[in-house]
Amino acid sequence: MDTSGLDEEERALLAACRRDPVERRLLAVWRGWEHRPSSRPLWAAELQQRLAVDSGAPATGLAGRNGALPGASARVLGMLLGGAVGELTALGRVGQRTGALLFVLEGLIRAHTQLRSTGSGEPTSGAQAALRRWLHTRGVPWRDCGGDSPRPSGFLAAERGLHDQVSDEPTMLTAVAKVVAGHPQGTRQHPINGSDTATAVPLGALAALWSGDPGAVFALGGDLAALTHGHPHGHSPASVLGATTLWLLRGNDLETALRQGISGWQPGRTTLGDALRLGLLSPAGSRPGLEHLGTCRSGLGALAVAARVALACDDDFGAAIASAAEHDGDAASAAMLCGQLLGALHGPTAIPAELLERLPIIDVVERLGRDAATEFGPEPDESAAWENHYPADDSTATASTASTSDHRTGLSDVPRLAASRDRFLGAVLGCAVGEAMGMPIASDNWDEIRARHGADGLTEYVPAGHPSGRLGSDTQLLLFSVEGVLRANIARRTGDTDDPIRHLQHAYQRWLHTQHLSWPRAAGEFLDRAPEPDGWLVQQRALFQTRNPGRTMMRTLIAFAKGQQPMGTPDQPVSDSAGSSAIMRAIPAALWSDDPSEVFALGMRSAALTHGHPTALLSAGALGFLVSRLLIGEPLADAVTGVLAQLAPHSGHDEVTRRLTAARDLAGGRLAPEELERELGTAGTAAEALAIGLHAALVAEGDFDAALPIAANHSGNSATTTAVAGALTAAITGASKIPQRWTAELELHDVIEQLARDAVQEFGPRPPASWNTRYPAT
Repeated sequence: MDTSGLDEEERALLAACRRDPVERRLLAVWRGWEHRPSSRPLWAAELQQRLAVDSGAPATGLAGRNGALPGASARVLGMLLGGAVGELTALGRVGQRTGALLFVLEGLIRAHTQLRSTGSGEPTSGAQAALRRWLHTRGVPWRDCGGDSPRPSGFLAAERGLHDQVSDEPTMLTAVAKVVAGHPQGTRQHPINGSDTATAVPLGALAALWSGDPGAVFALGGDLAALTHGHPHGHSPASVLGATTLWLLRGNDLETALRQGISGWQPGRTTLGDALRLGLLSPAGSRPGLEHLGTCRSGLGALAVAARVALACDDDFGAAIASAAEHDGDAASAAMLCGQLLGALHGPTAIPAELLERLPIIDVVERLGRDAATEFGPEPDESAAWENHYPADDSTATASTASTSDHRTGLSDVPRLAASRDRFLGAVLGCAVGEAMGMPIASDNWDEIRARHGADGLTEYVPAGHPSGRLGSDTQLLLFSVEGVLRANIARRTGDTDDPIRHLQHAYQRWLHTQHLSWPRAAGEFLDRAPEPDGWLVQQRALFQTRNPGRTMMRTLIAFAKGQQPMGTPDQPVSDSAGSSAIMRAIPAALWSDDPSEVFALGMRSAALTHGHPTALLSAGALGFLVSRLLIGEPLADAVTGVLAQLAPHSGHDEVTRRLTAARDLAGGRLAPEELERELGTAGTAAEALAIGLHAALVAEGDFDAALPIAANHSGNSATTTAVAGALTAAITGASKIPQRWTAELELHDVIEQLARDAVQEFGPRPPASWNTRYPAT
């Protein structure tokens, strides 16, 4: 079968289930499940998640430490559809409970998206804002719902199937209306009312998406219901439901999940425990009738009914819903809760097709279920399109969205931005670790290294002082380069510039100030606009250390400060140096644009501020290009092919091309140090340093511990070669894969990490509206 038109997941499916006679049928069924998720059985969802790549994302309700939880996405959809079908069966229409739940789910997706993007996102605030949008669907004009924008944002508010002014229980409506009118948001500690009705209990199931911690889920489930219900019997059952749902998402049986959920709420143990016992005692094939279920309308009573019926009929969704929908209490809430439990237990295929066919908003539910599985799964979509689809608030266009619409950065529209962020952090940390390891032997030959550190050479930090991993001048300059590009993008967002080069020059003059020059002597022409060195980075006193900076760097920056020469450019060089201290500064160029040729050009221009030889300029451009490709997940070998093509049109590229080609061609195995020197040089030039570091990264294939010794142990400039190897290797795997012993002993580790995280936030789809004085746009 021709597989050229298949995506990666479909190829993996065929590899897992290779049966030539049924390949086409298998793919057709698989694609049908993708189109209609409610028809996909749990085993297929589990297979799909096993085929997915582990992203190393932090645990949520749908992602463990080892990646996706098998079948969890299908169980979430089953929970959503089961609840909607339950209320529909009881009321004959899509009611307020389903509408409120879908809006709160959308609010949680928005809040979690904001949390990933900015580090701040609170679930109950997101839920409260969502309930305002839900209030609008109940017939309240938007201007009376507390919104400052002309209309509510997001696709959900426009779904006409959710607009209905009929209400069978007014507590939620009146509670949301109170908040809109200025009343504080309801909490368990400060109740908004004394209501114990059941309409908010279904919201508790959504807490199971936000966190993988049962205690946190239990608390959040109650917090969500307490937004509208102040009595413990109105919100504590939502806590129980949240914890129960979490255990169901992890593949536990219903009895185990309910026992775990009930165990967290002492006052409800008797009622819910009795429901659990009676449900388990029900004879096979029978279902509780009207006379067994009572008339209680509280949240506790509705959950007890749902638990009893679900346990008695756990293999018959239709019978369970019919039973829960026919008693004399809050039948709509009980039926919805019963549907949620059984849907989360079995997935959507347990729901009879005739019930699903009656659900007019099935497409909306499936869409939200799919998006929830994406957002709370191990590989969230972090593209600009996603964040525009789930904006932080109801503004029609946030400041960040408007400001970034005219340019595309290196992190624009990356569907799995979390991995790209981690790779950029890895590139910066990898450079710092590599230089710190290689710096003590930077001037030693191989015989001296071997005599001092053993037959294998240097494999760890040299324990000279505390911490052992002391930053070098290349890393210092890299940090100021990151800050310069970040500040330039702030200026670009406000329309002040489209070119970061002056911001980079200003950043280098701030670095020069850290080398024991007063600001008036170091600032040059920037003194008029910045009477003092500004920004957060230059305030880090630990950077005021001289770590053997290159003579070219010092000489050219001092000459600029004195007004003796202008800013250097590739066409008007300020020196003829081909030295390697130009190249590491090109790493942040990868953030500036999603066009690799622009990244290459900016890498060259950043080097030209101090170095003039084509070898230095093109090597810097090449490193920026390589990092930009690695950020989006391109294999290093493919990135090398791309950079060789990028180099070819440039005059003077022969030396760089020759060195990089040799680094690639010799990557079949580790070279002895003597061979490395003979084939690739001693890092006396930028091209040699780049080639040795690249060779080490290619040989190590993502193994950070393996890459550094290869790059360090040779005669010559081990500091820069190991910095290159560390940056490239960690840009392949991400910072999370750098062994902790390297970062634990790294000087200014917290500063490096904070700066890199700020940079990827600035270049992501939702940068802060203002960095205040932390990163002035000067």
